[in-house]
Amino acid sequence: MTWTGGQLDRMRGVGDPLADDTVAAIFERGDLPAVHSLMRTLVHNDQLVPDAFPDEVRSYLEQDPMPAGVDMARIERAQDFFQLWGVQISLSLFCASLPSAYAAAKGVKVLYETARLQTDTRRRILETGQFLMDVMAPGGLAPGGKGIRSIQRVRLMHAAVRRLILTDGAWDTAAWGVPINQEDLAGTMLSFSYVPCEPLRRLGVDVSDQDAEDYIACWNVVGEMLGVLPEMRPAGVAEATELVGLIRVRHDRPSPEGAAMTAALVDLLEEMTPHLGHRRSGPAHIRGLGRLVPVMIRHLVGDDVAAMIAVPPSRPGWFRIFEPVLVLIRAVESGVERDRHLHTLVEPLGRALLVGSFAIERGGVRAPFDIPDHLARRWVLST
Repeated sequence: MTWTGGQLDRMRGVGDPLADDTVAAIFERGDLPAVHSLMRTLVHNDQLVPDAFPDEVRSYLEQDPMPAGVDMARIERAQDFFQLWGVQISLSLFCASLPSAYAAAKGVKVLYETARLQTDTRRRILETGQFLMDVMAPGGLAPGGKGIRSIQRVRLMHAAVRRLILTDGAWDTAAWGVPINQEDLAGTMLSFSYVPCEPLRRLGVDVSDQDAEDYIACWNVVGEMLGVLPEMRPAGVAEATELVGLIRVRHDRPSPEGAAMTAALVDLLEEMTPHLGHRRSGPAHIRGLGRLVPVMIRHLVGDDVAAMIAVPPSRPGWFRIFEPVLVLIRAVESGVERDRHLHTLVEPLGRALLVGSFAIERGGVRAPFDIPDHLARRWVLST
């Protein structure tokens, strides 16, 4: 499949008819408070109790979202890959996927607006990590699996956000497209599925072609359940690479929303890793390279994207006066040496982030950040 700018422009005007119709039916009864109540429930509760919702939502939740003819063996292989490399994949999510998403100047506006609608940027970052765990844990996409219910909740929340933002009247649809439109949904799915193709390899993981293809296929199934149209789901690594590149060219720009989301992300990640590195107070550092989280983000997304989203400098400003000399006399400034230093910290940082997730309050009546016990043991997060 080959995409064109015109096609993607059209996709910016398309939302998700199934979930949108469910929320619209409530709204069209003149029951805007019910839409706000639905949004609060979706944001603050893990468990969706059908009896607590209007008839339209109960009907939606009773449907089986799993597409017919899915290759479950392929999904299980992708989940096995996640079991093996989940620490590195989680690190890639926090330090590559989310920062890359914040570089999309139009798409990040809705993430920023969502934080304004009864939620919190820090908790929303953790919710993204929880969604990854729910979907990719073994059995997560089996009948009755936790990932299935998470997908249903997120899809419905997208529709509620879409309706509330459009009702607010401040959203410029002509300039930005429909909130959470098909192009942005596809970009979000790629931020999850493309991890084995790019960030993991930058972390030193040897990813086979089959692993990458299976992982993308698994997230295509998730995308279908989230309402991503067939024409926006790349069939494999080659098509995913093409679509990622096109979306980046179309949308990667500096924006105040992207900078704000990045600042919140960096603050949260540094809070989750307070003692990892060479300093015992303040942000963790790598000897000779500076603050650990900004260094890792820059390593994974590149300096150009890091500049777009205002990733903070890893070293204090005064340190720049020494840069010309250090470049000449210190091997640590070489790309090879930098990669060696970072690769030794990949697993400790990834584990520290996952362990730190348990300490952050998710709010509402949500359980703490949840990682299945057997995954926690495999990743050496617990005993």
